[in-house]
Amino acid sequence: MGIPSRGSIPSPVTRLLAWAFVALLLIGVGGQLLGEADEIVPPPRTTVPATTVATVATAPPAFWMNKYEWALKDHVDALAADADCAALQDRYVKATLANSAVNARYGTGTADLLEYIFIVSEASGCYG
Repeated sequence: MGIPSRGSIPSPVTRLLAWAFVALLLIGVGGQLLGEADEIVPPPRTTVPATTVATVATAPPAFWMNKYEWALKDHVDALAADADCAALQDRYVKATLANSAVNARYGTGTADLLEYIFIVSEASGCYG
């Protein structure tokens, strides 16, 4: 069997691959023409009446950080305002010791309170 010359008829496998390629091209072009647009258009904006927003935002949460009394925040803020670093450190230690009890009651520990005390202590100049 010799090497086929130019212009010879391609083998059946080559013809099959060529037709498969043409079919894929036709499917792709047909999908582009018949399919939906590629751009996703956001839904139109709706406006909320001002009365709805005002009634929702007026009531403060019952607890500070959803678990502490607001008086505790006022107390920590007062200590920070006075720059009482010893009292802030004492409050930090008490919050650390209360971690397991707070975690048992609320499902989360006192990390949020400890972070708040640290931030106000640092802002008051207790660490430098």
